[in-house]
Amino acid sequence: MRRSHPYQLQWYEHWLLYELLKRKLRTSIVKKIISCLGDKDLQYIYYKLHRERPLPGKIPSLDSITRSREAFLYVAVFASIYRCASQRNVKTGIDINAVMFAWDCFCKTFPGHISERRPFSKIRPANFTEAWVIAEAIQTGMAELRYCSRCHHDFVIFYDSNYQPICQVCAMKNVSST
Repeated sequence: MRRSHPYQLQWYEHWLLYELLKRKLRTSIVKKIISCLGDKDLQYIYYKLHRERPLPGKIPSLDSITRSREAFLYVAVFASIYRCASQRNVKTGIDINAVMFAWDCFCKTFPGHISERRPFSKIRPANFTEAWVIAEAIQTGMAELRYCSRCHHDFVIFYDSNYQPICQVCAMKNVSST
């Protein structure tokens, strides 16, 4: 859809605002995407949608998302869906619609396992904000999705992680076989 007309642009931003806040994306991230509203307005809309205040605090880091080897497997599933759903190169920019689609698909794949509040399980991303952080890390080059020629799965590499940049599926198979 070409958004050259001011009315179309305004309608698209309102729709996007609703879709992002419906998925409980942190208001500080929404503010970067939709700059026409202030912090108080975003918090008010969030409250009206969910009957709770937006979560305070810092945006989760990549280290907090991948605290276990098993978390890499689920992150790879989300990142693979995101890459396939994106209509552009995921390394050049975040495709907002693809992130929303990948998150919705991920939630349908693992129903009942997505927890919005701590303690999080090993299934990551555990909320839409973490999914956004993963997409942003792929775009900035802090994370990369690769293909393993040995087990034929996609795997994720986080360059600032404590884990080695190897296929986590193969690593888990090696650990369980020894």
